[in-house]
Amino acid sequence: QYGISRMTARNAVTQLVNEGFLYRVHGKGTFVSKPRVEKSFAPLTGFVEDMRAKGFVPGSKVLSFTEIVPNLKIRSILELDASEHVFEIIRLRYANAEPIVIQKAYVPSRFCPTLLEDDLENISLYEILAKKYGLVLFKASQRMEAISATKEHAELLGIKRGKPLLFVKRTSSLENRIPVEYVEIWYRGDRYAFEVELFQKWDK
Repeated sequence: QYGISRMTARNAVTQLVNEGFLYRVHGKGTFVSKPRVEKSFAPLTGFVEDMRAKGFVPGSKVLSFTEIVPNLKIRSILELDASEHVFEIIRLRYANAEPIVIQKAYVPSRFCPTLLEDDLENISLYEILAKKYGLVLFKASQRMEAISATKEHAELLGIKRGKPLLFVKRTSSLENRIPVEYVEIWYRGDRYAFEVELFQKWDK
């Protein structure tokens, strides 16, 4: 139809596989990949805002929502006293009804004492913190690494054990640098992509 050789067509398909637009299954053939949710590192936004900005319908399922005494790691990250409690919020997040993210967030109880009353399945945590408690997140630092899905991850995300995940740790703070949230996030590697702009010179 296009007047090209079979070799040229094969090379073009291989290039599309390398770029993630197609994928191959041994013994079955080559298939079109589902579009990935692309996340920019620039804006500090929540999952709901990210999904809507990309044209996806966001969804959430609360797996666990409790007030706990944090361990030493969480207490250190959030700069808490030994007597302080945090809310631990574990949610499965959806894009167009497909599970793509597991989130485990920690928020100090003293900032939002009645948070257990709020609907975290239908309302963004960041929206609740800002509108109800006056906590507007100003900046965040995060670290990302590639890991393999455990059995628990695989069951929640509907993927096979050992599949690649993007694991992110993020600490978000107010303008006065007081940390108000620490979150650990597991993104499906086949459905999520991050992008970042790099500059030779950075103007601070």
